[in-house]
Amino acid sequence: MLVVAVIGSPHAGGRTRVAVDAVLQGTEQEGARTRVVELAGTPVPDAVAALGEADAAVFASPTYRADITAQLKGLLDATPRGMAYESGDPLRGTVCATVLTGASDHHFLAVEKVRGILGGFFGTQLLSPGLYLPSAAFAEGGGALRDEPQQLAELHGRALVELATAVASSRWLRTMRAQI
Repeated sequence: MLVVAVIGSPHAGGRTRVAVDAVLQGTEQEGARTRVVELAGTPVPDAVAALGEADAAVFASPTYRADITAQLKGLLDATPRGMAYESGDPLRGTVCATVLTGASDHHFLAVEKVRGILGGFFGTQLLSPGLYLPSAAFAEGGGALRDEPQQLAELHGRALVELATAVASSRWLRTMRAQI
């Protein structure tokens, strides 16, 4: 199983990458292979192609004004959904998780915005709940998560692999797609 994590931060690295790495540790503990695509240094067509190879995907972004970054929004806008006028459908049958980071708890509702896009617009199967980590979840300096958030992030990774395995074995869930 390949889990592709797309990080929508305008700058490579940072706290969002730390959070994603913790989630991917959990996926690797369950035997998944992982790939990280940071939109700060990856052309959108390459990111879309990487999603097409994924069995599961992690969409990650810092939050600004309770919303995802323009980089992640741009990727989602450019990702085809299998409509008659589009070429491809890279998210069909892909199980997704969300990882958002923010300065405070005030931005946690951004998780629901991106989950709505992934579930409603793309018809993906989503790991619930989405993961939101405020600044307080990180150790001083932001280069590592505190113990409890680290364990929670790893749990999300393990659960993502389990959900992706269940969806892959389902005759019907893996064929779900956007309706309109």
